[in-house]
Amino acid sequence: MRALRRHSRVLIAALGCAQIVSWGTTYYAFPLFVLPMAESLGWSLTLLNGAATGGLLVTGLCAYPVGALIDRHGGRYIMAAGSFCAAVLLALWSTIADPYAFYAIWLGLGACMAAILYEPVFVVLTQHFGPDAQRAITALTLIAGFAGTVFIPLTETLLGLLPWPRVLLVLAAFNLAICVPIHWWIIPEKRNAHPRLDDSTETNGNAARKLMRERLSNPVFWGLTVWFTAWMGTVSGVMFQIVPYLKSSGVDTATMLIAVALIGPMQVTGRVIMMLFGERMRIVVVGAVTTLMLPAAILILILAPPQLRWLGLFAAGFGIANGISTILRGVAPAEWLGREHFGKLMGAMGAPMMVAAALAPLTTAAIWSKTGDPAMMLWAVFGVSLTGAAGFWFAVFVRTRRGFIAVEETHSKDFR
Repeated sequence: MRALRRHSRVLIAALGCAQIVSWGTTYYAFPLFVLPMAESLGWSLTLLNGAATGGLLVTGLCAYPVGALIDRHGGRYIMAAGSFCAAVLLALWSTIADPYAFYAIWLGLGACMAAILYEPVFVVLTQHFGPDAQRAITALTLIAGFAGTVFIPLTETLLGLLPWPRVLLVLAAFNLAICVPIHWWIIPEKRNAHPRLDDSTETNGNAARKLMRERLSNPVFWGLTVWFTAWMGTVSGVMFQIVPYLKSSGVDTATMLIAVALIGPMQVTGRVIMMLFGERMRIVVVGAVTTLMLPAAILILILAPPQLRWLGLFAAGFGIANGISTILRGVAPAEWLGREHFGKLMGAMGAPMMVAAALAPLTTAAIWSKTGDPAMMLWAVFGVSLTGAAGFWFAVFVRTRRGFIAVEETHSKDFR
């Protein structure tokens, strides 16, 4: 088993499969249960969706302490415990008959998601691969990109065959049978420090706190945080409102489903591009492209006729930009701010990102309701995407001014 843990391809493939299950049984599954629960329990859609919002807010609050724990102890225990608790909570969800219990379960699931989704697994890969983590993160997100493709139709099919409480038990079983064993047996028990990383601060709490204070006073940190927080808010706002928006625009069901279904494969396409060419491109170049593509895609959605060719162009730009940004989210902070105590760094950035993901659906719905114009909602999302681009270029400007950007001539694996 020790030899298995050292096998890089096995580590990446196994963690990628676990990510498919983790995302598929928590984040992607929730919207599919809203209508069946509303019908059987008589609860309002607002009440039901509020639980997911609360859970995502807890995910943001837990991001930093989870990152700090992984810095100190590695990811094995944290991620295995997160998957086990997620299974238990999904099983408890199947028994609920009270809104307070439902909210308590989703607050708990929010804490579990902080321990099992992208941020913690990015930290694990960075600890294991060090400066070569970019290829590992790209490969993992390529696999995990199929979470929605696998679990949305699977869960919808199960809901057509079984009562929703039994489907939740099936999802809980996936976590117990797949995620818990992978996280327990495949992730190294202790941090597997890469020889090129300087771990001299690992046992020095004062040095760790000093490093984080320096990062928090670094404008590059805030530029990156604004960039990724705005990106997360943009994606969350669009994904939660795209179907209602297209319906309000008179788009027929077949066209709507094709356009929405294209987003997932386009995300995978973006990650394939990064796998093939990412090591030869610098972060500043890739970031410039994605921060242009995302608002451009939203402009197409707002201004172009709601026809399949234009909606397909929107889906391509939006999906590719989102897929590549997911990789940059795990690579750019390490390259621009350092890998030491990377869990704390990812936690500090991940907290506002998850808050943005939680609030974006409610905010966009409120704008639509207040103005009565769905286009105004998308213009607001467009503004958020431009804010993300501004954060990216601010970070680039600060690094350029300080002389941090250097032209790489020989080391092909130094992704900058």
